[in-house]
Amino acid sequence: MQKIMLFFVALLIAFVPVANANQDDEIEPFTWGEQYLEELKKVDIPVYIPSHVASSEFSRRLGHLFVSKLEASKDHYLFEISRQRVRDGESKMLTFDVMTMSAGTLPSYRKQPFSTYEMFEIPEGATKFNGYDVKYYANKRAFIWKDIGWEYLVWAENTNNAINIMKRVMATIPKGSNPVHGAIKGQITAIDTNGGVRSDAGWSYDNGKTWYIITGRTTPEQLTKILESMVKVDTR
Repeated sequence: MQKIMLFFVALLIAFVPVANANQDDEIEPFTWGEQYLEELKKVDIPVYIPSHVASSEFSRRLGHLFVSKLEASKDHYLFEISRQRVRDGESKMLTFDVMTMSAGTLPSYRKQPFSTYEMFEIPEGATKFNGYDVKYYANKRAFIWKDIGWEYLVWAENTNNAINIMKRVMATIPKGSNPVHGAIKGQITAIDTNGGVRSDAGWSYDNGKTWYIITGRTTPEQLTKILESMVKVDTR
């Protein structure tokens, strides 16, 4: 009996780490090296960076995460996070982009973070959907709605896909919730692509003077978790 009990205890110990490792397979922690944090101290505007990035079992096989690009100036910063690995028997590094984030003032020719919205300035009609006032465009293949200072845009090749993406985004970001803590306004896009639904986000803490923009190969669910992981860097 004692041997049987020890056997089950051993099984539990063996499976606990696996269960914990798979608690959230959509994102993974990202550690910022001290050299990058030092570089960001050049920036005068508030600096926010993600503590997690999009992930999956497949993408983790592509290599380790690293900062592949970093630009920092007084009123602007931009960085790219990628994966990198060396194929067996080869010396050349393979790099796979994960996400890009920038912050600063928008160029004068841009009215908003995502020019995609400018393609849909005149709606074809409006409807009520899940408690939102939704405007539709492009023969009901694109939908836009607003909530507490945020605009949401979904776009797909057909109406059915667009509606399903809209349901997905609304379920991921419930009505009345702020995707980024402390943000006053923002935009989120969810667009159907050959690689699946891809989402980007842009937001402002100061009513549009400074915009923070994230783009990358992220699903709406991954994007929301990345936005929740944003931390402010002490640049003093």
